[in-house]
Amino acid sequence: MHYRPEIDGLRAVAVVPVILFHAGVGALAGGFVGVDVFFVISGYLITSIILRERAEGRFSMWRFWERRARRILPALYVVMLACIPVAWALMLPDQYRDFARSLVAVGLFGSNILFWRESGYFAAAAEEKPLLHTWSLSVEEQFYLLFPLLMVLLWRFGRRGVAGILAVIALVSLGLSHYAAYSMPSANFYLLPTRAWELLVGALCALWLAERPRVGHDGLAGLGLAAIVLSVVWFDGMTPFPSLWALLPVLGAAGVILFARPEGWTGRLLSQRWMVGIGLVSYSAYLWHQPLMAFARIAHLSAPPLWVMLALGALSFPLAYVTWRFVEQPFRRRRGTFARPARLGAALVPTFAVLLAVGVHGHVTEGRRDIWMAQAPEAQVHMYRLLETARAGGAGWRRDPALPCVLQLTRLAGQMDRLRACHETHGPGLLVAGDSHARMLMPVLQGLTKRPFVVTLAQGGCQSFSRRPECTHSQELRTLLREEPALFSDIVYHVVGQSMLTDGTAHAGTPSMFERIGAEDPVVGIAVNQDHIDQVVAFLSELSMFDGPQVLWVGPGLGHYLPMAGLLRAGCDALHSLRAGQAELFSELDEYAALRALARGVPYVSLQKMIQINPSLDLTSCAELFWIDGHHWSVAGMRHFMPRLMPLAAQLKDTSA
Repeated sequence: MHYRPEIDGLRAVAVVPVILFHAGVGALAGGFVGVDVFFVISGYLITSIILRERAEGRFSMWRFWERRARRILPALYVVMLACIPVAWALMLPDQYRDFARSLVAVGLFGSNILFWRESGYFAAAAEEKPLLHTWSLSVEEQFYLLFPLLMVLLWRFGRRGVAGILAVIALVSLGLSHYAAYSMPSANFYLLPTRAWELLVGALCALWLAERPRVGHDGLAGLGLAAIVLSVVWFDGMTPFPSLWALLPVLGAAGVILFARPEGWTGRLLSQRWMVGIGLVSYSAYLWHQPLMAFARIAHLSAPPLWVMLALGALSFPLAYVTWRFVEQPFRRRRGTFARPARLGAALVPTFAVLLAVGVHGHVTEGRRDIWMAQAPEAQVHMYRLLETARAGGAGWRRDPALPCVLQLTRLAGQMDRLRACHETHGPGLLVAGDSHARMLMPVLQGLTKRPFVVTLAQGGCQSFSRRPECTHSQELRTLLREEPALFSDIVYHVVGQSMLTDGTAHAGTPSMFERIGAEDPVVGIAVNQDHIDQVVAFLSELSMFDGPQVLWVGPGLGHYLPMAGLLRAGCDALHSLRAGQAELFSELDEYAALRALARGVPYVSLQKMIQINPSLDLTSCAELFWIDGHHWSVAGMRHFMPRLMPLAAQLKDTSA
């Protein structure tokens, strides 16, 4: 292929925003689109190579895959090996177990599937995964395995036929992506079927340029570059992505590839020596930046200062140069030590075996738990055992055969006959609705009231103002009260407090708002989301208009939101305190919610005033840990806080008669 320095410059445009985004630069909240630019470049380059070799009559799938292995695996393996001793030294057993699983998944080209199943890309836990960024490599690797096979099958249709079929596949993938952005957002972000269209756009660029000489157009190339920059500064974690919105950076990258020319201003800008230099080492820089930042977050127990993250982002480039110079280049050259495929395999296969062995060992030993416990301070070991017990209890509810009408549901569909039978046996029941905090509250209320007919209708992360398709219980409640108003005597509504707060970033409404603040730093920049509160009040006011059960809003509780790793390392005897301003923020939230509920005639119960958390007493008793994370109670926590909820139980209707 004719070398195009502007493509390396485009790589620089892609990698720098990704690194700054992961460093936490708020002005570049859309920096994740750099990955989409990389996808377009990859699709363009590999298709160009396939077309050239086919035209020369020397295309071989084995050689294609060998070239991809030379390009991707050596540097990747070096970074993975470097991560192992740091992970061993810094991580708690559960963290190391997850890291070990990621070693195996990366080696098997499936880390995107693993991370999809584990967590969302924007979750705080995700920021502490050293190999999280390899999801994009797995997408590319899966594409590389399938794409040459597809091209061989499509040759019979001619170049234009191939382009037409690939365009149809790309449109289907784009349509699926836009649909899944709202129905299955995590799967949409990570998996190949909803990412393939971005690589195929690059492939279509290669097919287009293979048909005709490249005609530069500085205006269109500049427009493409501007579209990428606009995406970086405009998008954030709340942007449904990828979806039709992703057309902006993807078509922007395509515009640069198709229309940038060396003599145009866009081509000259992207071909500057420093940009080309960044582009040349961009792959290794991408590999290094996430482990550096993830380990820094683990070592600091919460988000390090921005200057530290920027310094680590800068450090990724000298590391990248060394890796590019002494790892990438020797393996990519078809001369020297690793020229022959046999020698390439002799280097890569044993390395893969070591990574696989370390990963399997970490999984089988539950994150080298016994080794860690034998070496860690006794105070940490004790607290870790408490955390294991707390998390083993899960949501704190286990179905009791003796109480067949105490149920936790995510949907009412298909359950109505059972609910009617419970009503016929026990009379009107108690319904607790909301998100995962409603599921946490239900066992406490059932334990206090001893009612035999108690149902939770809740879905984690689903509040009445949620717009995700899986969040259906709000509409189901409306339908229930319209059609079966006598089934329940009380409806208690409860959702997590963070969902009604905002910091104006992609982390709004999530625990990350607090987890990104140091455990000893004041809470600043977080405010009450009045719109969300008003939507809750409007929803509950609507439910209260039905001639049916009493509707109670149990207001948002106060979570501690302290990093669990910090609590474990501090030990159970440590004196803990909330961040300065945190209690005041939640008190303001509670008061505003109570006022808005009063104005609409919705009965309101303040959970904060009943609980009144004292961090020195209400985090752990040294015999039990009362939380499984920063805001969910453990089973022990439910027992601990249960007596304080007696005033709430007293407000529920007595159906014993």
